[in-house]
Amino acid sequence: MKIAVSDTVGPGTEIKAQAELAAELGYDSFWTQELIDTKDGITTATALGAWGIDIDIVVGLPSPYTRHPAMIATEVCSVDDYSGGRVRGLAVATSAPEVVQKLGKSLDRPIKRMSETHDILRSIIQTGRCDYEGDIYTMNNWKLRSEFHDDVPLYLAGMGPKMRELAAAKFDGLWLPFNATVPFVADVVEEGTQQLEEKFDRDPDEFLFALNIPTAVVDEESELSVDEQIRDVLEFTAWHCCSDHIKPLVNRAGIDYDIEALREAVRSNDYEAMKEIVDREFLNTVAAVGSPETVRDRYREYVDAGVKCPVIYNYGPEEVKLRNVEALAPETF
Repeated sequence: MKIAVSDTVGPGTEIKAQAELAAELGYDSFWTQELIDTKDGITTATALGAWGIDIDIVVGLPSPYTRHPAMIATEVCSVDDYSGGRVRGLAVATSAPEVVQKLGKSLDRPIKRMSETHDILRSIIQTGRCDYEGDIYTMNNWKLRSEFHDDVPLYLAGMGPKMRELAAAKFDGLWLPFNATVPFVADVVEEGTQQLEEKFDRDPDEFLFALNIPTAVVDEESELSVDEQIRDVLEFTAWHCCSDHIKPLVNRAGIDYDIEALREAVRSNDYEAMKEIVDREFLNTVAAVGSPETVRDRYREYVDAGVKCPVIYNYGPEEVKLRNVEALAPETF
């Protein structure tokens, strides 16, 4: 089992502290993420490289709706250079429809766009060049006047059936979203493994299933109350579970909820109303919250369901983030 850390929300000092602790504790890698209202994943990855922290980097989650694939490759090559060749993966995603719409764009032809993005990235990473004629992108004699230290695995972030099939067909792995439940993950891995073997003649052992897990390891003796320690994860979960595509996953795991009431609670920033809907049973179904052993057991459930790389999604007080990294160190499993 691999295990990774991710934080692209907190201050740079907190991200650096987590990465340094993760490196000290033998973590596999640090994964960055694209959150346009806080930090972008490429700049955070560049900082990790420039800080000289001895941990591998997976760059995420640039979108071809906000950057041309050739520019994504160029920027990630820069990260690879600044880090001394420690980029060990690039995860791409469409971004959320509401984010793309705010930029005055439409989320048109996502499967085709992500497929062509893969082809362009693969060509530039492996050869430094790209000549490409697609339905969306056309490139003539593109040359990258730098080079990657090594080949870089390409991961696709998504959860819909067509996106999952695209990942199995072309990519090196699938990064599943926040708040995915164990039953959903198990089904995705089973289906994906079958597609890899039977439809695309690929080796499942060479394909990475990764998962973002919102996490809060609780310390009963902390000066922060338990509620303060888990509040950020609960609020994030409430916001994310307002999405129509997440609700069926939660329902399938045995949790029903009034999505309109949750949306109203989130819109009005009513934490008490959020907490009434996203109670501890709900939270324990879509996140990892509680004592160190409770959280480790939760991670084991996901690993047993087929996740090869759980990614700690750190969101909350620095104290909790560092405790998460310490409590989930590889040697504790």
